[in-house]
Amino acid sequence: MNITRIEWCDATINPVVGCPHGCPYCYARKQAKRQKQRCDLCYQFIPHPHIERLDELKPTQKPKKIFIDSMWDRNANGVRKEWILRILDKIGQCPQHIFQILSKRPARYSKFSYPENVWLGTSIAANADLHRIHELIHACPNNLKFVSIEPIHERIDHHFSEIDWIIIGAETGHRKGKIIPAKKWITEIIKTAGVANIPFL
Repeated sequence: MNITRIEWCDATINPVVGCPHGCPYCYARKQAKRQKQRCDLCYQFIPHPHIERLDELKPTQKPKKIFIDSMWDRNANGVRKEWILRILDKIGQCPQHIFQILSKRPARYSKFSYPENVWLGTSIAANADLHRIHELIHACPNNLKFVSIEPIHERIDHHFSEIDWIIIGAETGHRKGKIIPAKKWITEIIKTAGVANIPFL
């Protein structure tokens, strides 16, 4: 488990690493390239387990908000059911923690049930991704639902009324073609969240 500088969580842990989505702005794939000497599958960013990392989670720890998939998408192709079940079992053993999960395929959340200490989210960057919010709402009615608009790539036209929490962020790094968000894209979302009484970061 790693203490993180991500503003919306206290720590990260990745019992699985790798993702096939291939997003051009993905920080995780770049970070995984540093692991060539330690794990070739991490370097190739192919979904594979590091289930032993779950041993770092204990029911006696002080409560934390833990982002559990910063280096993978738990709903992506290549992620096995047995990995997810092992992770959910450990989450159930540590009810003092809040576990935050993000996915670009939120419809697949419905294949499992989650304890109340799991926050389920989806990540969007543009209006073409808005269908993920509707999928999230229907897939996990009993868990806190959040949307990460990060990186924000254009003005987002949505009311967010059934979402419990919104994260807004710009693209990091120095990618060629990196999109710098207009201030009004962000202020419009903040106003919309305020009207709906939705917390945001």
